[in-house]
Amino acid sequence: MFSGRLSRRKLLIRSALLLATSRLCGIETSQAAGKGRPIVVRVHSPRASKAWDYQASAPWNHTVEPRTPQEYESTRFRPDRYFDFIDPITLYDMLAKGLCSLTGEMSEKNAWLALLQNYRETDKITIKINLNNASYNERITTNRMDQSVHMINAIVKSLSESLDVPLDTITVADPSRWIHPEIIKRKCRFPQINWVDSSSKDLWDRHEAVVFTKDQPARPHNRADLPEKGTFYLASSYTKADHILNVCLLKNHGCGVTAAMKNHFGAIPPPFPKFLHNGLGTKSYIADLNNTPSIRNKVRINICEAVFGNWHNNVWCPRPWITFPGGTPNSLFLGTDPVAFDSVLLQHISDEVAARGSEVDNWVRQAVKDHQFLHYAMEYHRLGIHEHKPFHQIDYRQLHLTEHPP
Repeated sequence: MFSGRLSRRKLLIRSALLLATSRLCGIETSQAAGKGRPIVVRVHSPRASKAWDYQASAPWNHTVEPRTPQEYESTRFRPDRYFDFIDPITLYDMLAKGLCSLTGEMSEKNAWLALLQNYRETDKITIKINLNNASYNERITTNRMDQSVHMINAIVKSLSESLDVPLDTITVADPSRWIHPEIIKRKCRFPQINWVDSSSKDLWDRHEAVVFTKDQPARPHNRADLPEKGTFYLASSYTKADHILNVCLLKNHGCGVTAAMKNHFGAIPPPFPKFLHNGLGTKSYIADLNNTPSIRNKVRINICEAVFGNWHNNVWCPRPWITFPGGTPNSLFLGTDPVAFDSVLLQHISDEVAARGSEVDNWVRQAVKDHQFLHYAMEYHRLGIHEHKPFHQIDYRQLHLTEHPP
């Protein structure tokens, strides 16, 4: 186990060391550019979504999701999809305002220039999305939480229209998962961009692999069908990129939060992420992965699409919340420090679990406690700042939008 609590003096010392390390690595995130504490921004708008009937998906598990085309076409399952209730205009406005708040700039263009270090129009940009619940069948869609095309469209629109980023230099990727052609690719407003998923060629770069430190990967004891040892090369869409934009979701997991840092599990070859799930939050795996050079040195921003969220697990459909107004998060989170970023998201999930008390499953209550990987990322790899509220080392800004987007 890693140490759980740090004195204020030690936190200040480690914050200074983190800043020094960031400068030595050539990382000029908003906090490493002389602006003090790492910034995490939450942008909230009640218009980010239309009213969604959560109870129609109760009990929010496998019993309410179709698994076959026949089930999908039956009347047993609800026909509407939560992602169709997201307002794309509002989401874009939230992104624009969040970028400016994060960087302190007055325009989207200058915000991106502050984030994309020494940007040139020939640079390759990878947008890593989260499609962990992909159906792998063009004839099936579900309400299991995945990245929405609205988030992809908002980011690409912002890059291409504010900074004139050539569309053919942008790659949207989830190398270990499948990108649905109907609800993602065909609804993307920018057909010139590139796509990378599990069906793509030359997915893995043998020249860069995860170096594990404290804990070594282990094949699951009940999976004798898998190789005894795994290979943990990094995705070529990472190693060949000049900039990575890491886009995740607001979900719980066995490590309390599966957000910015664990999202990179999708950038190592399947089935080997399974070797990292035993002790997911208590071991060094997630921190070690995030210390890989292409992740540590190329991720310019973490964005969490949290219009909807799942405080209970990482697999099934959105759940209603009691700690967000109206029962829906309707939020977008932005930050450059991955440890601080995940710390804030973990706090929101922990607050929800605490507010619900005894109705929450024991494993969920334990999961939000099993986040020692954040301590290890801060203390050993110097990847960022971890703390709980009230935040002192993290500059957590919350913007509440009341006006309609232009």
